[in-house]
Amino acid sequence: MKQVIINNSIFFDQVAILQDGRLQDYMNEEKDYKSVVGNIYKGKVMNILPGMEAAFVDIGLDKNAYLFLEDLLSDKFLKEKNIKKKDVTGISTVLKKGEEIIVQITREPIGEKNVAVTTDISISGKYIAFIPNSIEVNISKKIKHVEERNRLMEIGKSIMKNGNGMIIRTFSKNCSKESIEKEYSMLSSVFAQIEKEYKYSYAPKLLYKNNSFIERLFLDCIDSTVDEIYVKDKKTKETFEGLIKGYNTDEMKSIAIIESNCAFENFNVEKQISMLLKRKVELENGGSIFIDVTEAMTVIDVNSGKFIGSKSMEETALQLNLSALDEIARQIKLRNLSGIIIIDFIDVKIKDNKNLIINKAKDAFKDDKAKINIIGMTKLNLMEITRKKDKENFFNLMTKECEHCGGSGRTGSKIFIFLKIESIISNIKKNTSSEAVILNTGFLLYNKILNNYMDIVIKIEQKYNIKIFFFPDKNIITDDIVVGRMGKADYINTFLNK
Repeated sequence: MKQVIINNSIFFDQVAILQDGRLQDYMNEEKDYKSVVGNIYKGKVMNILPGMEAAFVDIGLDKNAYLFLEDLLSDKFLKEKNIKKKDVTGISTVLKKGEEIIVQITREPIGEKNVAVTTDISISGKYIAFIPNSIEVNISKKIKHVEERNRLMEIGKSIMKNGNGMIIRTFSKNCSKESIEKEYSMLSSVFAQIEKEYKYSYAPKLLYKNNSFIERLFLDCIDSTVDEIYVKDKKTKETFEGLIKGYNTDEMKSIAIIESNCAFENFNVEKQISMLLKRKVELENGGSIFIDVTEAMTVIDVNSGKFIGSKSMEETALQLNLSALDEIARQIKLRNLSGIIIIDFIDVKIKDNKNLIINKAKDAFKDDKAKINIIGMTKLNLMEITRKKDKENFFNLMTKECEHCGGSGRTGSKIFIFLKIESIISNIKKNTSSEAVILNTGFLLYNKILNNYMDIVIKIEQKYNIKIFFFPDKNIITDDIVVGRMGKADYINTFLNK
């Protein structure tokens, strides 16, 4: 059974996708920061950097966006510029300072890096991605059946108009021409409005805002394979019901949408998410993998642990490496690890066995929505992988550099701390009649909360109608938060006034 569980908190929105109770995908978004990936802008080129083959584009955000030469060299952009690709000797050939262009954000700001943009505009629906100024119809590689691919190609070519192409997404499999054509027309109208605003506005200007968190979840993840969707409130339930009704397909009508305040707890989601912060991941066969995230790359080490295997060392190593790949693919997806990823496998000597590992990796990563390139294996049994980076990884999101060890370790971030506090208070509210609670913390976390985070604590108090007090405990030296006392307000006040 497949469940999608949405958990809305004061500070954070989270989505967990479970298959038979096991976490398969995890997404999140801060309440105060909406994703800008997919937003379309009229921008102004502020500076050309020939040495980096890049440009800075003002799109109205706090910092200018990066636009790299490779994101300018699409056939449609060069055609609009009346430039042949062979004549492009550098970024200055195709772009000038002060020029106004239409761009779309492809990467969130990460650390010190600004947002990245492209001139390859696309607008995603559920069945297709609308590609303006293109005469091509491309079909998702995940649709394998030749006859179905041919059918969809014919549909795409027959409905395409005004020189605007499309990418036919996986959800279009077995979909009717009428449904695909309806969405194509809708997205075509959206782009027509974007063009109109571009023509009659001054840069910088937001031309198109990407879908909300819930809408993106529906477009990218909800299909006939989903059995249940758990939501916390009636409003979110009605949103999903409206989205499903809008697509009017029999396949999604059987999805049960259930209101529940404790689905995360009932399905043990919080514990599964907390495991994503651990360096060591145990495998079912007794082996393990170790995941180390660095600034330059992520290194994953396969360890035999308690795995005995067969009599041959070569066969034992092969079995463990192949079985580890499924969990490695799952962890990379859940933790949103990206950039350069190196997997250190247990040594195998035979070339055919190395090829088996490479082929297994390609199969394990085939359902990942992020663009992945499996480069191959080195002589030292190191597999090199690159994965497209569009936002911060889970580890950096949920932790921050520890100011007391010069950055060699990590401690809980603001997001992690308040997810923890709200989870404790939510459980107390559901299971007791307490009016107040004392939470014990270490001295460092105690000072951090009182000096910097009380605004969020007040919001939690107001939401659950429980007064929260913090008490420094010399025996706690980590980011642990422990319930000291809870009960009626008079009882807690009496204890505090002793």
